[in-house]
Amino acid sequence: MVSRVFMKVMLFSIGISALSLAVDAQRNGDDEEPTKQAGDLLRAHIDVVKQRYCRDDDEAFTASLDLRIRFTNSAGRPVILSRKIEPPPVVRVAVNADAAKKGTFIYAPDAHFTVASLPNSPHFGQAPDPKLFILLSPGESFETLIHTGVFGAYDGAKVTAGNGLLPKGSYLLQVGVPTWPYEWPYFGSKNDTQELKQRWSKYGDLVAGLLYTDFAPFTLTQQFKNPRCH
Repeated sequence: MVSRVFMKVMLFSIGISALSLAVDAQRNGDDEEPTKQAGDLLRAHIDVVKQRYCRDDDEAFTASLDLRIRFTNSAGRPVILSRKIEPPPVVRVAVNADAAKKGTFIYAPDAHFTVASLPNSPHFGQAPDPKLFILLSPGESFETLIHTGVFGAYDGAKVTAGNGLLPKGSYLLQVGVPTWPYEWPYFGSKNDTQELKQRWSKYGDLVAGLLYTDFAPFTLTQQFKNPRCH
């Protein structure tokens, strides 16, 4: 299924086609309340477990990051979480803990999606399918790996505000994770998550919306012999 779904975040490209939309639009209107609910139900902790580098051109390189993410039920009753977690559409970087606390980011590009033909979402029955969802009791956790990346500059002197490049150095990384993947830009049909929440309420609270993680330290180094990015 992944091969049929193409997503491009400005900093990390997975595919290409014809339609684009800013993530900010997704966080308006109906998505605001699910986002609040996701943060009320879960905590998300990330660790950078692997980094790879490739060269975009003579000035910039891409650092691909493998993140281990741990979701922990912070609510007082069971929660229902999708096992399928897509690459985060929101990636932002702070220079230190004080900047992170203030929400001051040196790197926070707008994310855009480009999608090709999309599969239809699965059929959801009267109970959450254990192959698609995990039921977390209060305090229980679920771990998985997600992938993202940032753009780095070979020459730190060429880094300017807003150009979407990071100089080498040590930083704190935070990502925004979509907890409900069964809609655009991953699937062609949008499900009524409010109806599903009501249908499955006896099993737990369904998590849907954008969930922000805590901050993970990482170091961006300049790899001058990077292979060409594909």
